[in-house]
Amino acid sequence: MGFDGETNDAQEEETLLERVCQGDQKAFKDLLQRHLPRVLRIAERMTGNATTAEDIAQEVMVRLWKKSQNWDLQGSASMRTWLYRVTINLCIDKSRERTLEPLEEIETVPEGKKEEYGEVHNRQVQVIIGQLLDTLSKPQRLVIILSYYEEMTAQEIADIMRLNANAVFALQHRGRKQLKAGLEKLGIEGWNNEQTS
Repeated sequence: MGFDGETNDAQEEETLLERVCQGDQKAFKDLLQRHLPRVLRIAERMTGNATTAEDIAQEVMVRLWKKSQNWDLQGSASMRTWLYRVTINLCIDKSRERTLEPLEEIETVPEGKKEEYGEVHNRQVQVIIGQLLDTLSKPQRLVIILSYYEEMTAQEIADIMRLNANAVFALQHRGRKQLKAGLEKLGIEGWNNEQTS
């Protein structure tokens, strides 16, 4: 999307937020349509559980509605930052309860269907990456999820995490290095950024 499109999108979102602050439920539904998919994705990647992610998303949206009644209208960017920060904080609270799928239960290639190896291998790598993400510190895991899966910029991540951009880059570098080492230890060579998506 070009610069003008991004400006218009931000203006539309600010208008929606103003209407939400006035109690406009239709505007709130429109705001949900914009942000709920990403909130759900972040929550599912952070917790590893779709049901937990839905619970978190619901709680986030309830909090947004309550907060909107006295929102100070600093602009849609601050609303987005607040929204994703709340999502992440709830995920961190829930992540302690996360259970991992045993590696033995990861899908294997059926006999006589070796042509499916590439597809199955990619799915296996994604499951393993998901589990290796849990070995990272919470800040490292969060930076990896937001940068590679959600394609947020370092500055957006810094705003959400209340860090500076250099700290985000350092967390990203250490997280990627640890993921790569974990994959290589399992015999998975040549991992690159694209395999996180």
